[in-house]
Amino acid sequence: MPPADATLPPPTLKRSLASLFYELLLVAALLLTVTAVLTPLQMLIGQDALFKTLLKAVLAIALFGYFGYCWVRSGQTVAMKTWRIKLVNAHGGGIVWKQAAVRYLVGMALFVGMPAVSYLGWANAYGHQPQALWLALSWCLIPFLAKFYDRDKLFLHDRLAGTRQIVLPKPPHPGKKRRGDSAPD
Repeated sequence: MPPADATLPPPTLKRSLASLFYELLLVAALLLTVTAVLTPLQMLIGQDALFKTLLKAVLAIALFGYFGYCWVRSGQTVAMKTWRIKLVNAHGGGIVWKQAAVRYLVGMALFVGMPAVSYLGWANAYGHQPQALWLALSWCLIPFLAKFYDRDKLFLHDRLAGTRQIVLPKPPHPGKKRRGDSAPD
């Protein structure tokens, strides 16, 4: 018997983008906090290539720690809880660390790697113009636009990672009575 989550609908693009915007605020706070914690280390070893490499690695690990822990533990990050979006595996069950790692790496490749490579190519050909930045950032639309062409309405990063997002039903309001409920005696 499939889990109850298997029959829930996928989020709309509007709901997903609202959750993404909220997530970006949370991620910015996380990255600023980790960077602030590493500032004393920067004072000790300086602003050389070693520190920059270490900082990038620690930031990537911190991001995976946040996303991976939330996805494996409950299927929801803080922003996903707000918008009642849950991440599940292809069968509607919870995901494991391996799936979380694959989804994180695919997401990093699609939302960071492809725009960065694209920007380097455009900037090399046309100089560091604002148009090069906007053309590079247009790569970020592809994972979302895939939802319109995917047979299961999945985002590209979910399709590649073997996961999907669902919208959870609204929980009943604790102060309201539902039809058919009788008053306590």
